[in-house]
Amino acid sequence: MPRRLLLALSFTLATTLVAAQSLPTVNAAMEAVGTFSWVVHGMEYFGTAEAHGFRVVGTPYVSKQATEIALRSGEADVKVDDFLGPVLLRDAGIAASGIYPYATAIGGLVVPVDSEIQSVADLAGATLAAGSLRDKSLLILRALTISEYGFDPQADGEVIAAAPPLMMQLTASGEAEAALPLWHWVARMEAAGVAREIMTVADMLGAMGLPSDLPNLVVVARDDMPDELKVAFLAALQDTIDVMLATPNDDPFWQTILDLELYSLPDASQFPQVVERWKLGTTSTWNQQTIDGLVAMVDRLVELAGPEVVGVEAVDPAAYSLDYLPR
Repeated sequence: MPRRLLLALSFTLATTLVAAQSLPTVNAAMEAVGTFSWVVHGMEYFGTAEAHGFRVVGTPYVSKQATEIALRSGEADVKVDDFLGPVLLRDAGIAASGIYPYATAIGGLVVPVDSEIQSVADLAGATLAAGSLRDKSLLILRALTISEYGFDPQADGEVIAAAPPLMMQLTASGEAEAALPLWHWVARMEAAGVAREIMTVADMLGAMGLPSDLPNLVVVARDDMPDELKVAFLAALQDTIDVMLATPNDDPFWQTILDLELYSLPDASQFPQVVERWKLGTTSTWNQQTIDGLVAMVDRLVELAGPEVVGVEAVDPAAYSLDYLPR
């Protein structure tokens, strides 16, 4: 290659790198086993972050609690949390808000395949594995059993906080008599012959007369993140998810998620089915009716289970915001 052309290419590459580095940065906290990492990766892979004028830096954390600490400390600007997350954060004095829906897909209650437990009514005194003691699925289950069956599985039994792989091991060994895995782990545990699902979390909401089609996961951002950066992030998020929804499940893009260890499966051939379930659980409906529904759902949970179970007495009006929707 002629020296003049080589120098020109080197200058172009250097200019591109400097331009990219000069863009404002959004720091995203991602659970190591969560699908938010797929979208953050997609922002880089498809170039949607840079197209909207920012760089995104995704940092994986081992647990939901770790992502919350990152957001609290300012290490992260955004994360995905359950619908109650921004309410609890604001109640704890952390200025953060839910600014966009992420998914409606949630998990379910499973038991070992040979368990005698047939319904939530049989859980009194049982050992239960959950993602955390403040996991949304556990909260909803507790609200259901307290209001409908007169017992609290956390007070009247034992709740073990466990990451999904450990949850699967505990269920397989019988150390956990029931578990509340995320949607994709429900499928994996059933496919492996480890567990059977006895009730979805959506059905638990329905059993309490609550809506089951609201976003259960939302994008949460710190209030001190610049407004224009929030708008740009949501625009890139929308574009990225649109592209991912249109990308066939056998496209090489999805293989990069496995290659980068953003998700793992014992049998990689099952991944297209996992991707399809993720696609079915995405949502983009975010309006005043959505926010009113979320507030009403939290208020109803407080009414049914009490503020000591939910963790708050009332919802801060600033917990959810429509202010950053791209125009």
